[in-house]
Amino acid sequence: MAKENNIIGKRIEMLRKRKKLSREKLGAIIGIAGNSVYRIEAGFNLPSSEVVIQLSKFFDVPADYILGIDKYSENENENNFNMKKIPVYEKVAAGLSGVAEPIDYPVDEIYIPLGSRGEFAVEVVGDSMEPEIKEGDYVIVDTNAYIESGNRVVALINDGADALVKVYRKTMDGPAMLYSLNQKYDPIILTDDLKWEIVGKVVSLYRRYG
Repeated sequence: MAKENNIIGKRIEMLRKRKKLSREKLGAIIGIAGNSVYRIEAGFNLPSSEVVIQLSKFFDVPADYILGIDKYSENENENNFNMKKIPVYEKVAAGLSGVAEPIDYPVDEIYIPLGSRGEFAVEVVGDSMEPEIKEGDYVIVDTNAYIESGNRVVALINDGADALVKVYRKTMDGPAMLYSLNQKYDPIILTDDLKWEIVGKVVSLYRRYG
């Protein structure tokens, strides 16, 4: 019997219908049988990780969306399903300062589900946020989010000359800092002379496969 709360299957079906593809055609594109697509959409089977990667690449959406990890509305259906386009800006450092270029013009664009938070994305360079965020990932940024200690953020320092993806930390009696997840990097103390600014909160991760 098919599952009633079949988020994964529903989303794959909506993506397929949006491109006006039959199950057989989609199956041929991603390397599985049309009947296998039917069983996934109906909730009888779950897609393998390889199939999720292929679907993510083909439909150009985050794997998290296909897997139903992001916020899901029970009112989603073929008629109101849509995507929004957001710009991707120049690379942002996830490493030492001095290797990033300013965020000043879009170099690419990606699609994310309509209603998702985030106004733009930036591509990460460096390894200071590994293993969570890898070089080449896109971090999606919400410029309207309230920033709390522990949030992943995009920050500008040196009057915008350097852009970094870091963990923001602020204690009651100490200075604000930017931390790396990779422990080989020292924290950056946010003093006034750094001329720093928090651009926004990292709310999602977009990873291109292959």
